[in-house]
Amino acid sequence: MISFEEAIETVLKNAKPLPPARTRIEDAVGRVLLEDVRSGMEMPPFNKSAVDGYAVRAADLADSRELRSIGLIQAGDTFKGKLRPGECVKIMTGAPVPPGADAVVMVEYTSERNELVKFEEGIKKGVNIALRGEDIKKGQKILARGAVISISHIAALAAVGRSHVKTGALPKVSLLNTGGEIVPPGAKLGKNRIYNSNGPMLAAMLKTDGITAAPVIVRDDARKMKAAIAGALRSDIVLISGGVSMGDYDLVPGVLKSLGVKCLFHKVRVRPGKPMFFGVKGRTLVFGIPGNPVANFMAYLAYIRPAIRKLAGRPDCAPEFLTGSCAGNFEPKTPRRALVLSKVRADTEYSLAEVSNNGSADILALAAADGFTMVKEGGAIKKSGKARFITWQ
Repeated sequence: MISFEEAIETVLKNAKPLPPARTRIEDAVGRVLLEDVRSGMEMPPFNKSAVDGYAVRAADLADSRELRSIGLIQAGDTFKGKLRPGECVKIMTGAPVPPGADAVVMVEYTSERNELVKFEEGIKKGVNIALRGEDIKKGQKILARGAVISISHIAALAAVGRSHVKTGALPKVSLLNTGGEIVPPGAKLGKNRIYNSNGPMLAAMLKTDGITAAPVIVRDDARKMKAAIAGALRSDIVLISGGVSMGDYDLVPGVLKSLGVKCLFHKVRVRPGKPMFFGVKGRTLVFGIPGNPVANFMAYLAYIRPAIRKLAGRPDCAPEFLTGSCAGNFEPKTPRRALVLSKVRADTEYSLAEVSNNGSADILALAAADGFTMVKEGGAIKKSGKARFITWQ
């Protein structure tokens, strides 16, 4: 049996980054960028109006409050000619400022009649004009290699004409749920059957990391299980929920061994999730998770999400534990490292409160929580004590 930290270290050591991918920018959020992105153009690429109004020569409004309108420029138009003294042009937001104009007066401060425009006040040069190249210079680095692409980066990539970028690749994941008693949600629930809660939960967690995987239910039959896992081993990651403990129908470890999966650890000194299995076959990572929902959830945060991120080349792959103050006593009474279901409140600092539960099968307790508070082996944390925790809020 290995420690919780050794288990995480072993998973990350064996998760080797996948070959790079050419990724559409709309699909790149959360991916690590594997190239420097530089702009091949200036932004804006021309002097443009920042408002709807009238393009003017600022000097004209120092002498007069009335100018003659000689046309209209919409976004995307090209104005032919040059603005001369005493003239103005109606202009829309984003349209190119015509030659000769050096300011734009907002339409709210004007009135027009018979092509004569009256202005309420004068204006200074440069007002309401976005100058060519003021946002982005040609050749400027937009994003650096190693950046994790966020939603706010997408518009910048699109603005310089990038439809695709070179990123880390997301792994292909196969998701198997074992057990003769589970049926898909929505199906008829027969006698002594339960709905498969782990499969949809893990599928939803995978989706938050950009991965689509449909849960497959595998009965406790060695032949059928071997066939299902053999097919799944073509993926980069295999997630098997249930069947990894020591019972007569916990067939997963034996089946994995028969398929040539090398076991790197099978038990971890942690609660929940002691019977956790992790092995490899070639580059494929295989996780066997105890069947209880809380153990499934914890395993995803501690081992599986870090493995996905490492395979995708992300630098921030290790599970992130923060520090908070305990709102009450944490006394898990276990010789193993404990990860206690908790409610996390963020004020001036994080406050942690234990969520009452009936063990690692308590689905409602999991639904009420948004974190796990870590308590050392055989230890306890008193009220107001500091503790490390991991959250999904």
